[in-house]
Amino acid sequence: MSNKRPVLLTVLIEPQSFRWYVAGIDLTGTVTPLLCSQEGNFDGYVDQAFDDQTSYLRHHLAGVLQRGCDRLWGRQEKPCQIVFVADGMFLDAPPELTNRVAEHFVEWMTSPPVVFFVRESEQGDAELKPIAGEITPEWREAVVTGLPRMISQCGEDDPWELITTKPSVT
Repeated sequence: MSNKRPVLLTVLIEPQSFRWYVAGIDLTGTVTPLLCSQEGNFDGYVDQAFDDQTSYLRHHLAGVLQRGCDRLWGRQEKPCQIVFVADGMFLDAPPELTNRVAEHFVEWMTSPPVVFFVRESEQGDAELKPIAGEITPEWREAVVTGLPRMISQCGEDDPWELITTKPSVT
């Protein structure tokens, strides 16, 4: 039996900048920044066919989850649930792409379970709209508490380990 502290492995996706952030959020809403990408990190799906866009994002985000789990494990923490939060829908893609990617992770990642939200902004306030998966009320409250803290740290370089994109070979 593991003595690792349970946290939410939280992936914040910024479709506008093609960037992501990964943090752990505990039950009290305390945020542990882990990893971030550079801008343009997942723009490889743009100008692809719909199935190729889906495949690209599934594989790319699976790699993000693996890195996040590795960092949590090294901190004596373990993900009790994976939480994706997209700051809007994926750009330059059919509107159903976000839902298809979300449903894929909920269907294929059962331990820990996955929930996928889209942040919808309403005059400065952002509401979390679940588009796939479920979360307990207790853990949802931790996300609601911790996510603004996570977002406020996204503009800082110091707490995040930057994952750089490998140059394309042409």
